Amino acid sequence: MNGASRRTVLKLLGASGVLGFGIGSASAAKPKGNIKKLGHSLLSDPPGSYAEVDVRGDGHFAVLGSFLGEGGSFLVDITNPTQPTEVHRVPSSEHTRNADVKFDTRDGLYYRSQEPNDDEGVGGVEIIDYGYGDATPENPAVIGRLDAEDTHNIFCHPNADIVYTTNAHGGHDDEENTGFDIFDVSDPWNPTKLGEGGPAGALHDLVIDPGTEFMHCAYIGGGLDGYVIVDVSTPTEPTEVGRFDYEGLPDYSEERLEQGKPGFESCHYANYDPERGLAVVGDEIGHGWPGGKHIFDIGWGDGSRANPKHIGFTYSPNAEYQGDDDRETYDWTTHNHDVISKDDTTLLVDGGYHEGVVVYDMSDPTDPVPVDIYETDDEAADANGAAWLGSAPNAWGANYNEARDLVVASDMTTGIYTFKVTPSRNNGK
Repeated sequence: MNGASRRTVLKLLGASGVLGFGIGSASAAKPKGNIKKLGHSLLSDPPGSYAEVDVRGDGHFAVLGSFLGEGGSFLVDITNPTQPTEVHRVPSSEHTRNADVKFDTRDGLYYRSQEPNDDEGVGGVEIIDYGYGDATPENPAVIGRLDAEDTHNIFCHPNADIVYTTNAHGGHDDEENTGFDIFDVSDPWNPTKLGEGGPAGALHDLVIDPGTEFMHCAYIGGGLDGYVIVDVSTPTEPTEVGRFDYEGLPDYSEERLEQGKPGFESCHYANYDPERGLAVVGDEIGHGWPGGKHIFDIGWGDGSRANPKHIGFTYSPNAEYQGDDDRETYDWTTHNHDVISKDDTTLLVDGGYHEGVVVYDMSDPTDPVPVDIYETDDEAADANGAAWLGSAPNAWGANYNEARDLVVASDMTTGIYTFKVTPSRNNGK
């Protein structure tokens, strides 16, 4: 199905309330949600592929990481969101990937994770000064390093000079994985490891709600597959408060996809609803039957943080079998997402790989509905994206910045995008 017809399908769904795949039941109110591209840039496009994107709190800068290749990290000025402009690139070795990037709460600093691509690569986390000390946005400097071994994802505590790093160093199946590492970065030139936290297992990613200081964790193996909530109100003394364990629940399958029923495997990413007691958890599956999005009640209704209750689920709009080899990879599985609350509408925006950036109406959390899509394939013919990915779109993730009411997304092949996402009726305008 080509891009135009996919968007047509979503417009019809938004207008009629009739859903594909048997996902849930039709909502009483017509679903809302509209995505409009503001700007795009392929950036300097070194060989390889882009990865995670983060947006600074004031919404004036974004930073992108890279996956395979020799990309490094890219600071982007989005003051004018219609013209994202690369300010600097800090290259990396082709032997080391920088999949995740995060801004510090202090202006002028960001972090980039490190994972080896081969035996010559290195792990840990690098600290980049782009204006905190003597460096500038145009002339950045690597000023410190967190000794965290191979690190895929990182997150900064929103109210303390603490950085948490996932420590699934031995792979998802290694029983020796121990949750996350805790680093004091009050002196970014001399960071200090303080200890470890979270339950044992292969923690894949973590997100902290700044309003509640609860950490939302996605464990993907190593003895634990599922969603975990950790209290980090005392940043150096994290405490688990609740979990939803996938053990014993059904995997994804042809039958469950056809019926719109959830599977429970490969828990990959968890994020929170900023206004309601809800969390959204995504399963990423690279081959075979694709993973989707779970909605958990953690205080909205009968659920709680101590006892998360599964209440809703959706697949991506075009979910189908993804094949069994590397020529058909991550086609229709969901990936990294954010939740947008506007008036009486709650929207979920996802970087959905070959779907592009997808918007779901989750105002009724028991019945989330895909409503609009933007295929992130701008300038794809000119891009140096890795051949193993297949053709764009290859959207990695989407982040909402409330200060400027912007969504910033990254595509592994085509770079950075800025969007306006609104709850207006999905009518194609």
